[in-house]
Amino acid sequence: MKLAFAATTALLLTACSGGLKVVESDLQHHHWNLTAIDGVAVNADIKSDLEIGEHFSINGRAGCNRFFGSATLTQGLLKAEPLATTRMACAPAEQKVESAVLDTLNNGAVVSQNGQLLELKGDTHTLTYQLADWVQ
Repeated sequence: MKLAFAATTALLLTACSGGLKVVESDLQHHHWNLTAIDGVAVNADIKSDLEIGEHFSINGRAGCNRFFGSATLTQGLLKAEPLATTRMACAPAEQKVESAVLDTLNNGAVVSQNGQLLELKGDTHTLTYQLADWVQ
């Protein structure tokens, strides 16, 4: 009885402290829309998104260009390597978003998830995504 109580208490404390790790299956087969960079809302006209599919393939729109590749999730760190992108010229606002997204994905980011919000915290930027739907 005491052991069960201790195990339950430890689990609750871990959950409350945000200690539950995000695993690949939490992220796979989802489509996420970028809503903020460093806590500042992204213009809704900039359709930046992220999809994580089978075998941890990733793709989406960074700012105005599409990206695709594969990623890894190791000890809570998401890293995309290698990423390929299209090469269209972007408007300044789109380029700012694009640079933040590609930098964060390429250099790696600590992943946290709270319900339908996904946060990728890199060395330079923090990206906040909202769950849009399941990837088909």
